[in-house]
Amino acid sequence: MLKINRHHRPVLEPSKDYPWARQTVMNPGVVYENGLFRMLFTATDGSGRYCLGYAESTDGLNFTWDEKPRFEPNPDKFAFDHGTVEDPRITTIDGIHYITYAARYTNMLSWAEGGIRLGPNGDMAASWICNNRRVGLAKTTDFHHFERMGALSSPYLNDANVVLFPEQINGKYVYLHRPTAAPAWLLPLHYEPGKTWILFTDCIDHWCSDKIAMDWEMVDGIDIPDDYMLLAPEQSWETLKTGPSGVPIATDDGWLMFYHAVDRQGTYRIGLALLDREDPRKVLCRTPNPVMEPEGELELHGGPYPGCIFPCAILPLDDDTLRFYYGICDRCIGTATVSMKEALQLVKRYPRELL
Repeated sequence: MLKINRHHRPVLEPSKDYPWARQTVMNPGVVYENGLFRMLFTATDGSGRYCLGYAESTDGLNFTWDEKPRFEPNPDKFAFDHGTVEDPRITTIDGIHYITYAARYTNMLSWAEGGIRLGPNGDMAASWICNNRRVGLAKTTDFHHFERMGALSSPYLNDANVVLFPEQINGKYVYLHRPTAAPAWLLPLHYEPGKTWILFTDCIDHWCSDKIAMDWEMVDGIDIPDDYMLLAPEQSWETLKTGPSGVPIATDDGWLMFYHAVDRQGTYRIGLALLDREDPRKVLCRTPNPVMEPEGELELHGGPYPGCIFPCAILPLDDDTLRFYYGICDRCIGTATVSMKEALQLVKRYPRELL
């Protein structure tokens, strides 16, 4: 197994000093630039409203919080992200930080209690009734001013875990994501496991139209995205779903990709894959066993979701060291380091047959 050097304590935990983050602090996106770690993290007060807080650090371990959330649900009551914003991933391209995030139309607690919202035309389309989790895109250069760029994914799917590659490939922007036709709960996933898909688009902020239409009325690449299944569950520790973690890392051997997977009992583990540098639809190598799994009291029982480790940020610090940040049990944030050379050596032991 890959040697994972965990930090001995969480780097961020819920705090009574910040009412908006008194219950949960988890699942952060992080960038490292000019010697500064800049983090957007998911936080909630227990009301069902999720927002993104901001923290920064010079050593990657001791973070200073901002007193107020930096990115909040959209005040527009008809916006796809009016209820929640969560689970950010951050990709930097040409000095611009692009933030993908999961979002819902309405407050999670209200929806769980049976609340139903009407759409902007007075309708009750499935996306409003089911409160599908969609994915949005925002951008910033300073982490103070954010420009919302709109929804990426369809309102007729649940989607999550969206990660933007750090460069265009053959003139296309490339995304990883995990769409499902039903809410991603244990029972639906038992019948139709979640899979990691890879999508190519000319427009960084647009994938496909929102219209309902028959197949013959839809245009490939406009109404239907240029999308391919990349990683399906194969092993027992991946039974329910696989999903991308942090931004893939460009290496001479290909794109080094960390991904999370969930077994039938709901335990999260981390695997490795290596994608072709020029055509990342091709999975060159993939580990049959997890490289990281929950261990110790904190990761096994330290919050409302036992056994959940959920990386959202994988950062190269130098030629060999990778630091990643991960949510722990849907309550707090941990960090660990790993050798990139050792990760590549391990994943390359398991080459795939390419069709």
